[in-house]
Amino acid sequence: MLLYLVNVLHTFIPLSLIAGMLLALWTPVFGRKASRSVIICLAAGLLGGSIIYFVSFRQETVTAARAALYSAGILAAVMNAGAFTFPGNRRTAHVIGWGAALLFAATLSAAAGFSLLAIITEQALSSISVLNTELILNIGGILAGVCLVSFLIPLTAQVSAKSGRGVISGFLLLASALIAIPWCAEVLLGLMRLELFEVTSTRLSFVAKVGKYAHAVPYALVFMVAVLSLVFFAKRTALLPDDLFAMQRAERRKARGRMLLDLRWFKAALASIGVILAVLLYHDLYASRPPKISPAVNLKPDSNGLIKVSSSEVADGKLHRYSYVTDDGHVVRFFLINRTINRSGGKSRIGVVYDACMLCGDMGYIRQKNEIICIACNVRIFTPSIGKAGGCNPIPLKHAVQEEYIVISVEELDKGARYFSQVVSMRVKDPVTGKELDSLKAPYRYEYKGRTYFFESEAAEEKFRASPETYIGDVQSRYERVQGYPGSS
Repeated sequence: MLLYLVNVLHTFIPLSLIAGMLLALWTPVFGRKASRSVIICLAAGLLGGSIIYFVSFRQETVTAARAALYSAGILAAVMNAGAFTFPGNRRTAHVIGWGAALLFAATLSAAAGFSLLAIITEQALSSISVLNTELILNIGGILAGVCLVSFLIPLTAQVSAKSGRGVISGFLLLASALIAIPWCAEVLLGLMRLELFEVTSTRLSFVAKVGKYAHAVPYALVFMVAVLSLVFFAKRTALLPDDLFAMQRAERRKARGRMLLDLRWFKAALASIGVILAVLLYHDLYASRPPKISPAVNLKPDSNGLIKVSSSEVADGKLHRYSYVTDDGHVVRFFLINRTINRSGGKSRIGVVYDACMLCGDMGYIRQKNEIICIACNVRIFTPSIGKAGGCNPIPLKHAVQEEYIVISVEELDKGARYFSQVVSMRVKDPVTGKELDSLKAPYRYEYKGRTYFFESEAAEEKFRASPETYIGDVQSRYERVQGYPGSS
């Protein structure tokens, strides 16, 4: 629900702000005709954008259609900006400016409708085809967003009305520029995808930089609404009690009504801005952040090279994450979980697995309700299948059950080092000279059979390379590790 609400806000806030300022700019000139014309243009644009999307989707030309639509939007924005400096007489300037404004509103609406349908198609409202809670919530998010941005149009028009034509024109041009720059990047990217423009580092850099900061455009536009609201509040109808007392009764009621109405519009503006900012900030700062695995409890082996975990400690159905650090500093993570659905009775069946996947690497897993989720690909795994090999299931870890303990040997964990890439600092020995070194600060290192060996000098490394068995004997190979631990270098 939140994702679709945010997508609607990102897509339609520019349209709402521009439409509101156009109404504030042209209503004093054309009266109620301006409102009707803008509404008709917005509806026609939405319909046109929807038709363009469905046709391009069927013809598999979405990229070309998006580039063409955004190009038309950029052209309309330039025409609308140019209309402010049209050199003709006042009547002609008004006709030219009004036509450019309606064209800009229509193309902006078409681009918004096209973009929203593309987002809905790409993300899918529901993972299944029948009515379910997920579908209802997502549709609710879309409707809530539509209601909010629809109210933003008259709100922007109202708070802009007292700012003056010059201020409105300036804000309108600034908002148009903020919208047009991401459109330029989208058009350039589309042309490169269509191989109409050559792919160059400069062009890719421009697209990447604009894409990096494009999420800030709605914040800038909401800030504009806030500034216009403050100007509206400063210029609102405000009369002293003595002034009101001096008025006739009917005139006094009208003045009080105007004051009350202005105050309500200002409060509505503050509330709308607060809701929009709360939704956007919550999504950007919290909800959209990737999930993180819980800290792993580091375990030490006993004198026999065994790690023992009490079965009762992990029988509660929660995911219990542990780690073991190998002699060369590689962190091997694994977790235990009770796989039984009904934990109130019967014997517990503990799944013992590495916190890694053969397909996705070592990003790890998290638990939600009765599912284990692979962070790398978001695949949901039914808890009773934990411990079985294949797919995105965690890699099974060989273990033994001795009385009330799960027993894992250091040898098995050492084999699992190939699945992990996180390395920590620890004291190691140069196998040639025997000197102690810091694993992360050793000047030379060499991978042999999947294990890392550290050396104090190039000469020691060369001796080891020439005859590894002379210094470490015949060791079992770990093979290659699977890279991907978040934050690893």
